[in-house]
Amino acid sequence: MERITLWGWIDFEGKDAGAIVRGATHLIAPTYTEQGCVHYVWTADPVQTHRVWVFEEWERVEDLQAHLDGSLYRDMAGYLADAGMTGAEVNKYRVDLKQPVYDGSGLPQAAFT
Repeated sequence: MERITLWGWIDFEGKDAGAIVRGATHLIAPTYTEQGCVHYVWTADPVQTHRVWVFEEWERVEDLQAHLDGSLYRDMAGYLADAGMTGAEVNKYRVDLKQPVYDGSGLPQAAFT
C-alpha cells in the first residue's frame, strides 16, 4: 500500500486561526467525500494562535491530483487568500510502510518491524 500524506502550516499574522478554520468548514467537510480522501484535518495551533495546521491523507497520487485539480481546492485557496494568509509550508510524503506506534502489549515503539 502506498499512501500520500500532506502536512504543514499556514499563518495568518494578527488573525485568529480558530475562526479561520471554523469559517472553512463548508470547504473542509465535503472534501472527505472525494475519492481517496482518508483524512483532511485543519486545526488551529493552541499556542501560536495565528497558525493553522493541515494534515491530509490520500489513498493514491491520482486521488490527490484530482483534489488539487478540483473546485474545493480552488475555493479553499481563494478563501485562505481572502482570510489574509501571510505564509505557508505544506509538504507531501509518499508512505510505503505504516505501523502502529503501540505494540500488542501497549508499549510505544519507534522502530519498524
